[in-house]
Amino acid sequence: MSNRTTNERFPQILQGKTALITGAGGGVGRGIALAMAEVGANVVIAARRGSTGEETAGLIRAEGGQALAIETDVTRLDDVRRAVDGAAKQFGRLDILVHNATHGASGHPKRLEDFADDDWDEQLAVDLAGAHHCALAAFDALRANGCGRVMLLCSAFGLHGASLNPAYAAIKGGIRGLTKALAREWGLSGITVNAISPSALTPATDAFFALNPPLRDRYIANFPMGRMGREREDIGRAVAALCGDGLGYVTGQIIQVDGGLYTAV
Repeated sequence: MSNRTTNERFPQILQGKTALITGAGGGVGRGIALAMAEVGANVVIAARRGSTGEETAGLIRAEGGQALAIETDVTRLDDVRRAVDGAAKQFGRLDILVHNATHGASGHPKRLEDFADDDWDEQLAVDLAGAHHCALAAFDALRANGCGRVMLLCSAFGLHGASLNPAYAAIKGGIRGLTKALAREWGLSGITVNAISPSALTPATDAFFALNPPLRDRYIANFPMGRMGREREDIGRAVAALCGDGLGYVTGQIIQVDGGLYTAV
């Protein structure tokens, strides 16, 4: 389906704006990238693997959107700065930063006593230090436009904690604190800073549940809306809406985009 048909359904609230999205080579990040392009944004995909980033860019271009893929390791500040510079060079500006990149082991159950120091450090380097790098690299470009948007990816685990997942809970608690701190610091620069805590059915979770359908059914039963979120339609479009001008007075918020799951537990 062409982007022209899609654009007739969705107001172009991000027309002319440029969004940089980390970890957009697949999963939720790809869904966010597609949703951003759907409402008019130029999208820069900052993915650790250039091949997956280019796949996402190709999907956007196939729908008539504008996209650029830049291989980026968010654990390296210079890499993130190069992605920000690339966005400005290609599209003339940067308006939106979405830090979605997550270490591959994040979210996988593991007891504290089973964590080696390297395991812990590697997860923090991508998820939390990566957010720090993104903020540092993008601040000047976002401030220059007077109405920048920062979106970080949080989790309900950062609110209520999680047994068998101490690193992930600690990281997402840190993201929550960083969101609120930056919202306070950057408000006078016209930059809003928010986070979402999504629940989405990704290919990885779908494959896991396929091995145990009864477990899937029990888990889905916890959702008041009766299903997990869709990466593009539910999670991506929520992020796009929060980055539009109409919600420019919302900042410092951690928003649950989870079909009511956190409310229900």
